[in-house]
Amino acid sequence: MSASPWETPAVLNARHHWRRARIGMALCALAMAVFAVQDAFTRYLVASVSPWQIMAVRLWAFALGALFYAAWRGRLFAVLKPQRPWLQMARAAFSAFEMVTVAMALKALGLAETHALFAIFPILAALMAVPVLGERLNRHRLLATVIGFAGALLILRPSVHAALRPGAALALLAAALFAAYQVAGRLAARDDDYLTAIVQISTIGAVILTPFGLSAWQNLLPWQWAIVAAISVLAILAHLLLVKALEFAEAIQLQPFNYFLLLFALIIGTLWFGERPPVTSWLGAGLVVSGGLFMLLHERHRATRS
Repeated sequence: MSASPWETPAVLNARHHWRRARIGMALCALAMAVFAVQDAFTRYLVASVSPWQIMAVRLWAFALGALFYAAWRGRLFAVLKPQRPWLQMARAAFSAFEMVTVAMALKALGLAETHALFAIFPILAALMAVPVLGERLNRHRLLATVIGFAGALLILRPSVHAALRPGAALALLAAALFAAYQVAGRLAARDDDYLTAIVQISTIGAVILTPFGLSAWQNLLPWQWAIVAAISVLAILAHLLLVKALEFAEAIQLQPFNYFLLLFALIIGTLWFGERPPVTSWLGAGLVVSGGLFMLLHERHRATRS
């Protein structure tokens, strides 16, 4: 559909940015759904297998897949030479240790409670993005983030006693690591494309976790290997979606949609593991979704107004 002759270049540019942002938001929400399913498998498996072993295997599967894809695209040597290697190393370390920390928290707290605490990561990322990325935290974006965070607090309030348990500290540490990973990813995307990013994240992360994984190694049964394989495939898909989302939208724009991870975790925890969050948790999940929808409608309004 062609543009109207009276539409200014500024309006056309805003429409273009809105279309890209909308794609990024959808990709982010989908990534959160995949992360939630992956965490459900992880929660089930960590009862019998060390998180270090699970995540080391997962990252090596991720690395081999990423390297194979880069070779198929004829870019194997290019992706091994990022423009900002130290930033990619830091990002990979954030990601690797976040994975293990989440797995430990899942074992200690369960799916719903872990993600109720982990849900603080978007507000941490939004705050980090302002000084690190120079992004603007206008009142609409801030309000959307606060709405989502208020929903997270509503979910957390009936379980404040969890904050006194070691698992809660792990969940909060994982949230900080994941926020740093997201902000570093947006910063790295200025110089390196998504293929370089996934190769760097997976290969460096695999190297970091290998010594820990080997020290905790145990022989697995066939069904355990099947679950490890499922976790690995889901992890690859989720990270691809998230890295791609950051190419289409600003980190601050995506923050409310990250709260969808909490919503999906509540649903899966209830249906799969029989966890019974109180009514306040479901009300909080409604606020989480509302924050994402508010951001979506605001960005659309900005793009379409004359």
